[in-house]
Amino acid sequence: MSKQHSKIQITISYGYDIHSLELLASDFERIKKGESLAIIGQGFTIEGEITQDTWIFKNKNISVDCENGFDVFKGTLDDILSIEDI
Repeated sequence: MSKQHSKIQITISYGYDIHSLELLASDFERIKKGESLAIIGQGFTIEGEITQDTWIFKNKNISVDCENGFDVFKGTLDDILSIEDI
C-alpha cells in the first residue's frame, strides 16, 4: 500500500477508558502541520449506548465529540498515547 493510502491508528485516554481512531497517514501528516480536519470515527459505547464520534483537529488540538452531545476529549497532539501503523 502506498504511503498516501496507508493507515494509522491513534489512541487517546479520556479518563475512563481509551479511544482510537483509524485515519490515513497522509491526513495525520496534515494534522501534525496544524491543518484543520474533522474525521468521523468508528463509534463506541458511552453509558450503555452506541454513539457516533467526531474527531476535530485544529491547530494541533484534538476534540472528540459525540452525537449525543458528550464531549469525550479535549487536548493536543502531545496527549496521543500511541500511533500505530495498521
